[in-house]
Amino acid sequence: MPVEFNGSEAHTLGVEEELHIVDATTGELVPKIEEIMSRLPEDLKEAVSYELFQSVLEIKTPPCATVAEAEKILRGLRSRVGSWTAACGAALASAGTHPFSPYKDQKVTDQERYKVVMETLRWIAQREVIFGQHVHVGVASEEAVIEAHNRLSEQAPLLLALSSNSPFWQGIDTGYESTRVKIFESFPRAGLPPAFPDYEAFESYVDLMVEAGAMDDYTFCWWDVRPHSKIGTIELRILDSQTSLRSVVALTALTQCLVVKALSENARGSYNRELAAENKFRASRHGLDATFFEAREKRSVPAREAARTLVDELHPVSQDLSCEHELSEILEIIENGTGSLHQRRAYEESGDFLDVVAYLMEGTRPAMAEASGESQSEEQG
Repeated sequence: MPVEFNGSEAHTLGVEEELHIVDATTGELVPKIEEIMSRLPEDLKEAVSYELFQSVLEIKTPPCATVAEAEKILRGLRSRVGSWTAACGAALASAGTHPFSPYKDQKVTDQERYKVVMETLRWIAQREVIFGQHVHVGVASEEAVIEAHNRLSEQAPLLLALSSNSPFWQGIDTGYESTRVKIFESFPRAGLPPAFPDYEAFESYVDLMVEAGAMDDYTFCWWDVRPHSKIGTIELRILDSQTSLRSVVALTALTQCLVVKALSENARGSYNRELAAENKFRASRHGLDATFFEAREKRSVPAREAARTLVDELHPVSQDLSCEHELSEILEIIENGTGSLHQRRAYEESGDFLDVVAYLMEGTRPAMAEASGESQSEEQG
């Protein structure tokens, strides 16, 4: 059965953030999503979604023309949804994992899709108390979405290294910069996607899995990168949720620029999945301290060097897309460290995971100028 791709001529953007719902006093995850959703004003309900567990909510933008537009919407959502969450005696926090709340204590959301997932996967799904940032970029055609699929998959390890924000799990430091991706890789049809040579190969894969009874449709492919045919995008799913909105925006700009650059060049076809998987492991384990192997140049490259080089290469594209400033914020991540580094610093200061959650809560709230939609320059001017 064909999987119709509803392409988009413009490289529009959509961003989704999965956020913790935590008790404002104890810092523990709390099952408050139903109460929060019942209180939200009507104009917010389209922008907030349920997830597998009742201690998680997702905020999402509509299709946006620019990164700046997506940033403005996300600022407003973090602020307003955060206020309604506070009215329910809870708070929002953002990171790839919660530092200490046990997964066994989390309540499953009462929706049929989630019931099926839980019944099918049991312990694997029970552990999936993780939080990601997803970025959609509109593409025009089946041919374009597969090229974007392969090129983003090549860069997925570097994108993971830059976004790593989940060093803690069940009250321990795992030694990984992104624990989240290691948990999620236990899911079927998760991790790095197949290296599809063309869209027909993607359709054939979906047909086979549906025929085998593995899934109902392609949305049960939980890969790090996937074509989202219904809405005409390529979807990047490998990123840990970010505490800082500046990091969210920088990674969004980087993703859009990568897709646009890839589609402006000659198509290169399938990617080397085996090499990408090795590089992804290094990114999960070491973050920006990882060293990646580049097959075309036959050399190892430190992640920070690869990231700086990529920002330089994408600079002309960012100018065309009016996201030059947002892309440059990637350099701030390189210089000042990822979310995992900052979480560990918060823990080292007191040895108390509650202080880590307090740091996450504080970092997730937009500054007052941001919440009102004003830029720093406007405020200072």
